[in-house]
Amino acid sequence: MTDAFGINALALLIPILSVTLTLGSVIVWILVWHRRRMHELDCRHKERMAAIEKGLELPPEPPLPQPAQTPPNARYLLRGLSWLGVGISLSLALRDWFGFMGGFGWIASAVGAAYLIFYFVEGHKATVSEHETPPSGSDQTH
Repeated sequence: MTDAFGINALALLIPILSVTLTLGSVIVWILVWHRRRMHELDCRHKERMAAIEKGLELPPEPPLPQPAQTPPNARYLLRGLSWLGVGISLSLALRDWFGFMGGFGWIASAVGAAYLIFYFVEGHKATVSEHETPPSGSDQTH
């Protein structure tokens, strides 16, 4: 009976530890990021105050960080891979639970495949159109 109790306790301990460690690591990452950001702001403030005290011209304010812009075609690749992965996962999971290939999973897989097809077709069109246009400033005309 002690073996069964030990196995059950271990089976409960695994999800508890995984959730706790995941949330803990996210919290630690946020705290470290915030401290680094505050340190950068403090250093910039000290630098500007020292320049004011010495009567020097203030250094230019650094530009605000802009969010990373993903190319429009990359979004379709991400969407396609996500839908395809979810669809295949649902198909396999529903097959094991209900004894049939999960029809709903195949719908999501088809949506993902459509996004991937669109990504590859549009990417091919973009590379073809780039090769057809002459470089800027050249005297070439077609």
